[in-house]
Amino acid sequence: MAEIIDRMSKLDRRAALQLMMAASSPIGIRAAQASLAMPDLTAAFVSGFPLFEFARTAYSLAGPSAAFPPGRFNQIQHRRTLSDASSRAITATNNDCLVSSARIDLSGGPAVIVIPDIQDRYFSVALMDAFTDNFHFIGTRATKGRGGRFVLVPPGWLGPVPSDCKKIAAPTTDVWMLVRILVGGPGDYDAVHAHQDRLELIPPALQPSGQLLPVAPADGRDPANFLSVVNAMLARCPATDPRVSRALRHRGTGLMRGVLGAFHDLDGALRSAWPAAINTGVTLLRAPDPRRERRANGWSYSLANTGDYGSDDLTRARTALFGLAALPPEEAFYAHALEDAAGMALSGKHAYRLRLPPGGVPAESFWSVTMYQLESDGRLFLVPNAEARYSIGDRTEGLVRNRDGSLDILMQQARPEGAMAANWLPVPSDEFRPLFRAYLARPELRSLRWRLPAIERV
Repeated sequence: MAEIIDRMSKLDRRAALQLMMAASSPIGIRAAQASLAMPDLTAAFVSGFPLFEFARTAYSLAGPSAAFPPGRFNQIQHRRTLSDASSRAITATNNDCLVSSARIDLSGGPAVIVIPDIQDRYFSVALMDAFTDNFHFIGTRATKGRGGRFVLVPPGWLGPVPSDCKKIAAPTTDVWMLVRILVGGPGDYDAVHAHQDRLELIPPALQPSGQLLPVAPADGRDPANFLSVVNAMLARCPATDPRVSRALRHRGTGLMRGVLGAFHDLDGALRSAWPAAINTGVTLLRAPDPRRERRANGWSYSLANTGDYGSDDLTRARTALFGLAALPPEEAFYAHALEDAAGMALSGKHAYRLRLPPGGVPAESFWSVTMYQLESDGRLFLVPNAEARYSIGDRTEGLVRNRDGSLDILMQQARPEGAMAANWLPVPSDEFRPLFRAYLARPELRSLRWRLPAIERV
């Protein structure tokens, strides 16, 4: 027996040892067997969470409402002003760009998108599938600022496509098109609006308004709604997709492609265990993991697979919680500040300073530091403040630099006196999370040869 256990995987060895320890008691054997047979609900939650968040945010932004009963799927919606503290549909929202967004449903066939040439500023068009992976880019980096006509085709499409369009094959029926256009501030809005107005989306000929899910996303902590939404989304993805296959390894937990009532079909023990498993899953996604992260000076930097996660379901789910719609490092490089220079959590009870070194941030396009308050569920939202000041970056007017060219960003509740108010980034009264963004980061930043200094408590 010992030899067999030694040859097992760690999980199998643990299972066998549990059974061996229970061997002296028939009741113990039955209890151990029941424990080992219990599916891993937390792993199932992690696997399904990106699909749920994709659907939840889609319904939040484009679903049926009193004002628009049919919903706004297959329509471009423009944000005409920068995000502010009222922007709570998407976690860690961008405060550097004006955004145009479309939730595209290809169940009725191909859709055509028209993107203008934009040469006077940074822009990107990211196409994400239902698992929140980016699968195609148009923009400053990807196409050197050139746009064009493109046809998005659903998985397995064998029909005709317009001859004047470049074909883009979508991995899933549901696509999120997110257009980011850099803006210099309110005085620059009109120029960006002109670019936004040249965006065009021609919906599928069949079902031009899209096909709503049979169940609307509600509360992700409600296991019945969570499983129903995830199972409905899985049914809209190709069965051959490896991400679907991995999710369906958890069939015993209620993850079953297309089965809306799966939660109620589970036995009582599993139904009772699901709420705690969701709480454990959220805690897992929130918790830092130094073994997987790229950390330096209290900052956690983008992983190489950010935005295109492959088989890394845990990173995909973590990003869906605190950075949904994150771009890959070659497009935008991110760093979250997790602690100060002394290794302590960042709290609005104290004042801090981030001193950027002379020479500036190595980014070809632009950089910013945005302040977020950390919610109990791990999501990040802009900090309400009387100045409506949410970020500082290379376009911020009036920044005061030190004699050596370094730049101090002051993170505190109280507004600094005099000219240093220009360098102020307001913080909430409790825990907060600064997020650094560098668009078109240079190799020395992506490789961490250049690193952000630690945030110092002052």
